[in-house]
Amino acid sequence: MHAYRTHIVITDPDHTVLRGLPFKVGQRVEIVLLEETEQPAKNEATRTMLEQEWLRAAASNPAFEFLADVDEDIYSLADGKALK
Repeated sequence: MHAYRTHIVITDPDHTVLRGLPFKVGQRVEIVLLEETEQPAKNEATRTMLEQEWLRAAASNPAFEFLADVDEDIYSLADGKALK
């Protein structure tokens, strides 16, 4: 999959035109619209807070519920070799 990024300003939320795209006529593409955010956090405390928020969201995501199943525990401490 190839990615193409461009920035536009929405002037009419009901009608948005993308021009000069590097795709062929009839080619299927996936469109993802992301709101542009402010400058990345330069403050270490803010970065840590964002990381903790992300980890909390991942931990509560139902997509990972299968990992709590005991049948998923296929390895033990006896498997493999210790790293030195």
